[in-house]
Amino acid sequence: MGRGDMDRLLETVDILRRECPWDREQTLFSMRYQALEEVYEFIEALEKGDRERVLEEIGDLLTVALMLLKIAEDEGVATAGEIVERTVQKLVYKHPHIFGDKRGWGMKEVLENWENTKRDGILSGVDTRRPALITAHRIGEKVARVGFDWERREDVLEKVKEEFREFLEAGDEERRKEEMGDLLFALAQYARKAGYYAEDALREANRKFKERFSKLEGEARRRGKRLKDMSLREMDEIWETVKES
Repeated sequence: MGRGDMDRLLETVDILRRECPWDREQTLFSMRYQALEEVYEFIEALEKGDRERVLEEIGDLLTVALMLLKIAEDEGVATAGEIVERTVQKLVYKHPHIFGDKRGWGMKEVLENWENTKRDGILSGVDTRRPALITAHRIGEKVARVGFDWERREDVLEKVKEEFREFLEAGDEERRKEEMGDLLFALAQYARKAGYYAEDALREANRKFKERFSKLEGEARRRGKRLKDMSLREMDEIWETVKES
């Protein structure tokens, strides 16, 4: 990427911020959901293996980032130069194996140093406002780097079974809710040990259910029926057919 390419994009963002009625009205706060939406669209494109869409979404993410930079300047939060300088300093500080005297470090040393740079504790950088299963995965990753982890994923599976038993034995709904959280956390750790995100597994389950239910609706229409007028047994019959197909 040449300097001219980035300058051209920056210029385009500046023009939009000045002249587009929608872009002109945006604030850092109002952009929060657009930023989140672009991230999820990028993830979706990756999961589908859609190269053209991936390239498009990378461009959208870059545009949002530059727009946030411009808005931060307009709101007097900081200049673009100040934000960039802070970012560079942070990257240099967290990568002494590249910019400092720790050259030759392997992955283990790099991750340990990364956690040691946290000023307020191992989990201080974990944002619990993120999707909960992703957060559980990240918590597990971080504490594992200091040795607080199960040795084998089979050990985690035993924990999952234990939490499920406690969920079933809970005496009231408040306790059952708590145990459900423990169970989901344990499942997220099992997925982590197995090498994938529980969030991805659940997203795929959601996609599969949505697709199957859409087919159920289509089959009901083909039979001249409306779902709300059908019995659960009738819908289950179609559902099983859809699953088999």
